[in-house]
Amino acid sequence: MNAEVDRRLRVLVVDDKAFVRTMTGRVLQSAGVESVVYAAGGKEAIQYIKQTSPRISLVFCDLMMPDMDGVEVVRHVAELEHKPAFVFVSGANAALLSTAADMARARGLLVLGSIEKPISIEAVRGMLSRLDSARPARTTAPRLALTAADLKGGLEADQIALHYQPKINVRSRSIEGFECLARWRHPDHGLVPPGQFVALAEESGLIKPLTDRVLSLALRQCAAWNAIGFTTKLSINISAHLLIDLGMPDRIAKEASEHGLDPHQIVLEITETGVFQDAADTLDILARLHMKGFALSIDDFGTGYSSMEQLRRIPFAELKIDRAFVNGAGQNQKAKAILQSSAALGHNLGLSVVAEGAETQEDWDLLASLGVDVVQGYFIAKPMPVDGVLAWREKWNGNMAPKT
Repeated sequence: MNAEVDRRLRVLVVDDKAFVRTMTGRVLQSAGVESVVYAAGGKEAIQYIKQTSPRISLVFCDLMMPDMDGVEVVRHVAELEHKPAFVFVSGANAALLSTAADMARARGLLVLGSIEKPISIEAVRGMLSRLDSARPARTTAPRLALTAADLKGGLEADQIALHYQPKINVRSRSIEGFECLARWRHPDHGLVPPGQFVALAEESGLIKPLTDRVLSLALRQCAAWNAIGFTTKLSINISAHLLIDLGMPDRIAKEASEHGLDPHQIVLEITETGVFQDAADTLDILARLHMKGFALSIDDFGTGYSSMEQLRRIPFAELKIDRAFVNGAGQNQKAKAILQSSAALGHNLGLSVVAEGAETQEDWDLLASLGVDVVQGYFIAKPMPVDGVLAWREKWNGNMAPKT
């Protein structure tokens, strides 16, 4: 195990108790870390982190310190240009550790996890093993100054494209389908992700033409794959803002029929946070989509306020658990409990349970152990342009599937 630790790794141990600092350092060195430095409090720790050479790569930080507690340390480090990864160590309860980790992530820091005292070499090795895989973690892109006029022009210029993220059956490891994710090929900003323009579309009244474009691209691509013998399912996001459009079920069914598609190949993902803006029209639309053969998925499950009511009233076929309860759930007891109970609820209702946001082998293994049916996330594949799908499929069907 020691040989696997990067020799350039420099770890800072922050604890106000000298004995704990010494013991933590010994455990780190036993785990293969060659460079360990120590700080007796938060202020001293920040001075170490500010040093440009050698850089601190990772901080094992106690939460409960008299001069500056671990939460304050994070607040100050988040303002620095160089931000090392963090592991929180404390005698405090697991709930507090979990809250501190979530707070640090919300401030843009990479958090490998938390360890309750006394620390063990197994726990330390587990944290170190996550460092390399966690490094490419996605960062939030700066908000672009885009306007409704820009988006309208992009729609008129046919600048919307789709990327496809695989959904994998956990038991068979076969390809269950793909989620279609919109991208805006902006002439100045390059490939713009949906987080930068979907809310703009909803606010400006452009969500209908945007969704129409996404549906058209997805249905056309599904038909093209059918023509070469690649029959799969495509999941398409439907904004809650459109669930007052009573003509939508007929339009989608007509377009699917024109492409020769079986409606069962199309999954319509409805974000649970906004389903009941107009209860009567929403139920009318969703019931008719179901009657026409389209599968309905309750997306981002666990993040809204009326989950149980929606599950009772709407004929969903799929329950999709939000990534907030998936990635790292093995180290977060509350997230794990929500994940486990959500999966059980979905199965008790006869729904297929999908988990999004799986990014590590640990995530995959936990989801498999909980009986989740379908998984998607960076551990399987990032969303890819259409010209990469068939090559990825060939590799996956060969030897790329995760081991259970």
